Amino acid sequence: MRAQEALRGAALAKYPSIDLLRGVMILLVMAGHAMELAHRDALAMWIGAGFRMPLMVGLSGYLLNVARARSAPMGDFLGRHGERMLLPWLVALAVYHVAGGGGLGWSLPLDMALRPPFHLWYIPVLFALILMTRLLSLRPAPLLAIVAPFALATMYALGVDHRPLGAGPLAPDSRYLLYPVFFVFGMLIAERGMPRRLIWAPLVLVGLGALWWASLHGVPAGPAHVPARLLLCLGLIALLPAFAGLKLRLAPINRVGRESLFFYLWHPLLMGLAMACGADPLTALGVAALLLYVVSLLPGDGLLPRLLKGRIRPRVAQPAAPEAPSGALPAY
Repeated sequence: MRAQEALRGAALAKYPSIDLLRGVMILLVMAGHAMELAHRDALAMWIGAGFRMPLMVGLSGYLLNVARARSAPMGDFLGRHGERMLLPWLVALAVYHVAGGGGLGWSLPLDMALRPPFHLWYIPVLFALILMTRLLSLRPAPLLAIVAPFALATMYALGVDHRPLGAGPLAPDSRYLLYPVFFVFGMLIAERGMPRRLIWAPLVLVGLGALWWASLHGVPAGPAHVPARLLLCLGLIALLPAFAGLKLRLAPINRVGRESLFFYLWHPLLMGLAMACGADPLTALGVAALLLYVVSLLPGDGLLPRLLKGRIRPRVAQPAAPEAPSGALPAY
């Protein structure tokens, strides 16, 4: 199993399409947030909101080095993910909390961990999924059989959107139960692949799911939203091996993918500042993307740049290793 994971990691390192997809997904997230700020209820926004975060979570599961996550000593495991995910998230959390005029209270740590505001939910949910994979030493298929009923029950009971699971300080965000099904399905696709002769199946699922989801635009939340979204998102995740094999590259978008954590955490702040200066949401989106891209090109040897990008320790010369760049958000 460990050798298989190492070979898969080495193969993924040669496929620029993965970084390209990460970059596209981050830009779609930024565009979606811009449309939300503009209060636009366009069909394109509806379709994008239906698949972008499930696909990002599924990509994270697809890229996860399961053997490494399970075999590393707990101290190394926590140190690695603390450096690459949690510390940058805590810095962003503190900045957004202060910028929003938030106060202090005994329940603040619970609120931030269980019900993070706006876009900051993704990091603790992703870490929880990786921790779940470590603690439940099961193959993807039986693990999927465990998490799927919880996800389906949550979707049918509360809808495909997110909300707290109950009341009180210990009530978590529903995304802790909604997204494991996409993450583990990504792991399953990484383990078993998608034979070329069967590529028509996920393509059909994506087409049917997209048409069904689009037809629900403006329709009040109901049971039909669940299968429509699952068809669309699981079909897209199943296409990841085929997309990785295309070896597509577009240098600026690939850079966004390699620094996806940095772009993801900080784009709302720059967009908000631009709008506070009078920019419309579309202009704010362009300003934020350009500024983040320029900053991503700057040398990152200081502590603050490394912290913002999820790279706490200075880089040292090492032999090439088959793993994703440390600033890339969905791959750990």
